Amino acid sequence: MTLNITDLLDPPPELATNTDIKPEYHPTVHDIAPDDRPRERLQKSGADTLSTSDLLAIILRTGTQRENVMELATKLLIKYGGLAGLISADFHELSAEYGLGLAKTAQLKAALELGKRLSMQQPDKRFQIKSADDAANVVRMELMFLDHEETCSA
Repeated sequence: MTLNITDLLDPPPELATNTDIKPEYHPTVHDIAPDDRPRERLQKSGADTLSTSDLLAIILRTGTQRENVMELATKLLIKYGGLAGLISADFHELSAEYGLGLAKTAQLKAALELGKRLSMQQPDKRFQIKSADDAANVVRMELMFLDHEETCSA
């Protein structure tokens, strides 16, 4: 069947009477039992008990009409290959994702950068270098998110 502009203004009976099409319902975080919500679980059990997706959902705060914040967080982690992919993703690429925008992308990038800086803070207290692998672990966080190769000349 071919439709033209007049069909949209005055639809044929087979289109006008089709009431079987209903918008898909997506539960919001408020539809989830309070004990299963990420923010409440963080308060009750601590951040270390939450999944990466739950922690990301807390940072993002809200979802969209199409997906709740937990679905949005999971989608982003899958699409970008986890936190490493999110931290190396371009700001404007992330902000173009449905449900993010400039403010949420700024929050996300800031949180990821804080985590990166914390992981590099006082490495002498956290690592004992006894092997080449230990040395590599000390500098791994600093180098792993670069989009180019770094070489060392000794």
